Amino acid sequence: MKRVRVILWDVYGTLLQAKRGDLDSLIRRERELRDAFERTVVNFRLTLAADRLQQLFLDCLAAERDQAIDRGVAHPEVRVDEIWFRILERTAPDTPTLNYAREVGLYFERQANPKRLMPQAYETLTVLNRLGRRQGIISNAQFYTPIELSELLRAESDGAVCHYQSLFDRKLVFFSYELGVAKPDQTAFQRVIEQLAPDRIEPAECLMVGDSFDNDVVAAQHAGLQTAWFAPAGAVPPAELPRPDYILGALGELESIV
Repeated sequence: MKRVRVILWDVYGTLLQAKRGDLDSLIRRERELRDAFERTVVNFRLTLAADRLQQLFLDCLAAERDQAIDRGVAHPEVRVDEIWFRILERTAPDTPTLNYAREVGLYFERQANPKRLMPQAYETLTVLNRLGRRQGIISNAQFYTPIELSELLRAESDGAVCHYQSLFDRKLVFFSYELGVAKPDQTAFQRVIEQLAPDRIEPAECLMVGDSFDNDVVAAQHAGLQTAWFAPAGAVPPAELPRPDYILGALGELESIV
């Protein structure tokens, strides 16, 4: 097995603990979201009831994904900020801007899905940087993902890390909302491989770290990467699928691998 020169991270469930998971997990918890929609209506003085806002939001998400699938996109990703913009065009007292839609979307996300750093995440990232390993991100994400990741790293580091990009190679960061496709689609993996080719870094010298067996392990294996499955609860890999190269019970275990 080749020496690991690049570590690629998933965000939700790996670097960040989200109370209700990623966007797909969030929207399946309709009843739990009602309070967040109600607070959003009150905070921004929106001119519709919370249940109507919730239905519009879910309908727009479903419509966006259905349209992408009709165009032949197997694993589509939506842009939540654009969905909020379209909703606000129909319901806000004044004509909204995209920045205003992002303000509303970020507020809602914080109400609906509070997050914190995974234990040992900051320490592991900084140790790997000191060891000279390049680090990137391949993650299903939304516009608020880099905002919240930066905020949590800043707080954990007492201000030493002002922005998440302080710890990651910008050329190796690929969020699904920017690509229009979500893992397990191979697009982000191939983009990383293309970025590393001029530096003569092979896929087998990259390690994908994530908690989703399908999205992080199987998808990365298809791209020729090494894989580390983050399974802090002691889960067992599916017997019918190839095993990951490593299984992590804690993120700090990465130090002994690389």
